[in-house]
This record gives sequence, structure tokens and C-alpha cells, in this order.
Amino acid sequence: MRRTTGETIIFWTLPAVAVIWLAAFFLFPGFLPPMSPRSSATEVASFYRDHTARIRYSMILLNWFCVALIPMLMLIVERMRDMAHRTPVLRYCMIGCAGAAPITFLTATIFWLLAAFRPDRSPDLTLLFNDLAWVTFTCGVPFLVAQSLFLALAIGLDEQDVPVFPRWVAYFNVLIAVALVPAGFAGLTRSGVFAWDGFLSFWVKNVAIALWIVVMSVVLGNAMRRTPTGAPAGTGIEAAA
Repeated sequence: MRRTTGETIIFWTLPAVAVIWLAAFFLFPGFLPPMSPRSSATEVASFYRDHTARIRYSMILLNWFCVALIPMLMLIVERMRDMAHRTPVLRYCMIGCAGAAPITFLTATIFWLLAAFRPDRSPDLTLLFNDLAWVTFTCGVPFLVAQSLFLALAIGLDEQDVPVFPRWVAYFNVLIAVALVPAGFAGLTRSGVFAWDGFLSFWVKNVAIALWIVVMSVVLGNAMRRTPTGAPAGTGIEAAA
């Protein structure tokens, strides 16, 4: 009962955290529109001098609250315990991805914060921190891709009459993984759809992540209501052990 109550508390904090994520996203002036990788050092330095306060506060918000992704992912991992698998390895893979993906994003927020920490420094150094932030933020998708594929495989192998997650969620996660892949190549170009401000690397990637959070929150809530953690397991061999 205590564990189920804890899960419920974590789950219902997600809407509040989502509001904070949106607020921080819109507060950062470099997202809408995304900064251009073709900007000169002088232009980038001027951007950080003109928007110092907004950049600092938005990055601090994102730095503090993007770790809330980890509890949400752990709720999904707990649901995976009730799947009919011969091994818990897919769950362990999800745990690894859940710990690594938010850290990549946190690293990017630190670089943005560093760029705004001393706006009077050499423009070339500000440009360097800005590049570090954007390339890390955009290219750090492999863990997110792997996470979606591991989850899709786990759902596909859940051979129960009533699976933990509906089968369509597996196909949805594969589509999300495909949508995220192009962003991993943003470090190769400064123009076009693959650049960090391009259609695939910025818009498709970020919309895909937001859509994944919304859809998985809904199906996670349904799964939690149907089979509370701590209830007797289904047909899984791991549960029998």
C-alpha cells in the first residue's frame, strides 16, 4: 500500500512539473525561434548580454525540474515488472537509459548557464559554451532512442491476454525513436533540416519528446489504475520466481 501511494503521489506531480517545463522552455529566448548555429561570436555574445536574466532563470528551472523525468520513467519500469518476460534485462536497460538521458539534458543547461554567467567575457568563449550547450542538447538522443526501443520490445514480448500497455504503444515508441534519430547528426552541419535549429533536429525532435511524455503519461495512468504495483503478478516467469 505504501509503495502504491508513493507511485500515485509521483504520478500526480507530473502535471505541475509539466507546467514548469513549459514555462522554462518559453522563458529561454533561445528556443523560439531556436538560435542559429551560423551566428557569429559577436552576435552570440550580444544575445547573452541582452537576455542574461531570462537565460539564467530558465536554465535554473530546467536544471532543477528536468530530473522529474526520472521518477516518471521509474513508474514505467515498475509497470514492466508485471510483463510476461523470461528475464528482467529489458527493465534494467530502461533503468540505465532513464538515468543517462536526463543527465545529458542537464549538462546542456549547465553550458547555457555558463554562457550567461559572465556575459562580458570574450565572445569566442561565449560562442564555445553556446555550441557546447546546443550540440549536447540536440545530439544527446541515443539514450532516448534506445529507451523507446527497449520499451517497444518489452511491450511486444508481453504475451498476456491483457498486456500491461496496449500493443499500439509499442508501435508509437518505435515511431518516436525514428523521429529522434536525425537530431543525432546535428553536429555535422550548420544549415538545413539536420542543423540544431533545423526542422528535424529541433522541431521534430522536441515535439516528439513532448508527445511521448503526454502519451506515456496517459497510458501509464491507465496501467496504474488497472494493476497497482504490489498486486499479484500475472503469467510472467520472473514473477513466479
